[in-house]
Amino acid sequence: MSEDIDVRPLLVNASDTGGSATATKRIHHALRSIGVDSHMLAQEKSTSDATISGPESKLETAWSLARPHVDMLPLRLYGEQSGFMVNWLPERMNRRIETIDPDVVHLNWMGRGTMSIRSIGNIDRPVVWRLPDMSALTGGCHYAYGCDGFESNCGSCPQLDSNFDYDLSRLTWHRKNHHWDDLDLTVVTPSTWLADQARRSSLFGNHRIEVIPNALDTDIYKPRDSSLGRELFDLPTEKRLLLFGAVDPMGDHRKGADLLQAALKNLSSSLKEMEVVIFGSDEPKEPPDFGFPSNYVGYLHDDASLALLYSAADAMVVPSRYEGFGQTVSESLACGTPVVAFDATGPRDIIDHKESGYLADPYDIDDLQTGIRWVIEDDSRSSSLGKMARERAADQYKMADIAEKYLGVYRGMIG
Repeated sequence: MSEDIDVRPLLVNASDTGGSATATKRIHHALRSIGVDSHMLAQEKSTSDATISGPESKLETAWSLARPHVDMLPLRLYGEQSGFMVNWLPERMNRRIETIDPDVVHLNWMGRGTMSIRSIGNIDRPVVWRLPDMSALTGGCHYAYGCDGFESNCGSCPQLDSNFDYDLSRLTWHRKNHHWDDLDLTVVTPSTWLADQARRSSLFGNHRIEVIPNALDTDIYKPRDSSLGRELFDLPTEKRLLLFGAVDPMGDHRKGADLLQAALKNLSSSLKEMEVVIFGSDEPKEPPDFGFPSNYVGYLHDDASLALLYSAADAMVVPSRYEGFGQTVSESLACGTPVVAFDATGPRDIIDHKESGYLADPYDIDDLQTGIRWVIEDDSRSSSLGKMARERAADQYKMADIAEKYLGVYRGMIG
């Protein structure tokens, strides 16, 4: 534990539930576990955690739920869009920050209109910004999908289906460039890939950029008896189980379910003793055909259940086209379950190829199929991969170690 800790960080995130909130809360509680007086501020709060502040009245709570929809109104000019952040709507978050009076403001995922671009620029103390995706670097998109507009000033945005230079993406970029010019900012990314994107960014490329992976409680996420999870989730006991997680499996192009579907259909004629387990969503009315029997276990809200599910599987597949980090990858590895993913973006940092899993050539369905087979068909190899996976996760993602790294960043900014 660090001594003489006199840094008071405030971690700001859109909400206190969901994927981005989970990563933020893990850092927040990791900091508190080493004696740092960390506090968290969320636009939307639904948990009872006393160290997290949220709306202070029923009216503010109602408005926090309405804000995201109002903030996205400019997108109607381009049709219904998702995966794009505007952040134009005024709010009172700076007033809340002044009341809490932290030494450092640690921004995280700022979607859903959490803070306007102007408000972020008006933060009057050092800012650490942990980037979970590319949205802060661009004219609004969460991932650029090969577009290099964020290296200059955006415009003619393909995600807005725009052919105009001076569209919403360029307007948003200009607002960021104007209001964030004087920020005392250190950028933190959870992966080297995302750090590379930040360095390419015309907005953040001149700032200090650090890579710190997301924290994980490896005392909770650890190998369990696979039979416990299979019994809890009513999964077959004699089949090999391949785990896949997505909130909207076929609706989110970034998550790569279409690539997985093609790979599994190719495997279905030769790999008989396997079933697919899907978490994060309930079974749809018309479930996609993955070529294997599919088991849907829904959205899991607690870490203990997730750990049991990871441990119940023989392997996990994360076929995402883009991941800022890959939180499910680190969770699965910590539970001793090897992971198959593409050798790209965030998972590239987490998986050791053919040591804790398999990194397929980016977006190559045949190599993804090869990786799944290689990991799952040999029990002895899968067990060896799982042991190495656990060792790597336990070594790389301990909460106290990650907290110490953030503490070092904070102290460097205010020292």
